[in-house]
Amino acid sequence: MLHHLIAPLVVGGLAGGVAGDPQRRRPVIRNIVKCGIVAKRKIEATGAAVVAETRKLVEEARAEVDQPGTESHN
Repeated sequence: MLHHLIAPLVVGGLAGGVAGDPQRRRPVIRNIVKCGIVAKRKIEATGAAVVAETRKLVEEARAEVDQPGTESHN
């Protein structure tokens, strides 16, 4: 149960520490945004790789099933 409180406490502490000083707030927020962008790109790249691999597997399976003398394994 305590682990649910860790993230809000950390974010709150960081926000409170830089809230009074605009010079410190901007780099912190910019870094958070950058991390979000990088994470989104990695997730999209992973998703694209999974889709490409799945398409290859489907094509291989179709080619195998379409061969004469190949029976379904249902």
